[in-house]
Amino acid sequence: MRPSKNFASARLSLASLLLILVTLTACGGAAFEEPTPTPLPTSSLPGLVTVQPRMCPVAKLSMLRTAQPQGDMLAWAPDSHTLAYLAPAPGSTWMVGTLMTVSGPAFDVAQDLADYVAGHLTWSPQGTALAYLALRRSDALYTISVVSPQSGQTVDLFPGEAARTDSYSSQKAILAWTDNQTLRVRVSCGLDCLQTMKIDLPAGTLTLSGEPTQHAWDWWNYRLNDGPELPAEYQAFTREVNWAPDEQRLVYIDSRRDAWVIVVDEGVQYPLATGGYLAVSETDWSDDGEYLAAQAEDWLFIFGDCP
Repeated sequence: MRPSKNFASARLSLASLLLILVTLTACGGAAFEEPTPTPLPTSSLPGLVTVQPRMCPVAKLSMLRTAQPQGDMLAWAPDSHTLAYLAPAPGSTWMVGTLMTVSGPAFDVAQDLADYVAGHLTWSPQGTALAYLALRRSDALYTISVVSPQSGQTVDLFPGEAARTDSYSSQKAILAWTDNQTLRVRVSCGLDCLQTMKIDLPAGTLTLSGEPTQHAWDWWNYRLNDGPELPAEYQAFTREVNWAPDEQRLVYIDSRRDAWVIVVDEGVQYPLATGGYLAVSETDWSDDGEYLAAQAEDWLFIFGDCP
């Protein structure tokens, strides 16, 4: 008695299924295995639990990479939603780039403000002006300029020979705005000689402040937010500790130049996802603590809360 057509079809289907299963098994059966989770990076800090990242990249932009620190190359405006940074420019070196700002929910609204900028980006208290260190093309002297992002107008605070503060390097650094119209800066005044100056922007006057001091030039490191002192057992493993404004979180750079965020009251930490092989050189929190910017070699990452 011949089997019915329906039974033969069922037997054929069963045979086909068995053949598929055998084939998948021979190939390793990957379709039926649970994916292996990517392991989290490890950190040497004792007593902290490593958890999945809680801040995720919301923007990634090309950034100027320098051979050594040149002051702040990242600076959040007081509104916490506009970030100034240095982008590479055609023909630029590892010393100067283009001063840019980005804003908007995705940080995709860009504004080009100035060229041949070296660093020390410093916003005025009201966010109406941005001071920066520049390398002047005409005479290769360092100067300090101020730009208004709203109007695009730029003022050179050391015009002409005023920028030649010594016969060696004309180095300069921005210390701080004392108010929205006054800037404190430090200039070189000779070999291992430093002089503080006060600049009144509306009047255009430069006034010496205090006596010159003998000290090696070390004013090109970027600024870090202070906070509570870390336990002694952490200090050997952390570098460039930068506290969030609320002092509930901090970001630090480890010996491998990876960046980590510690949530203090929870005793946990998580890595910042910058690609796993890029060395982080600078971090900067927005004033409201909502965003964290980090430079990793040729890239700028802006992090916000993960979805």
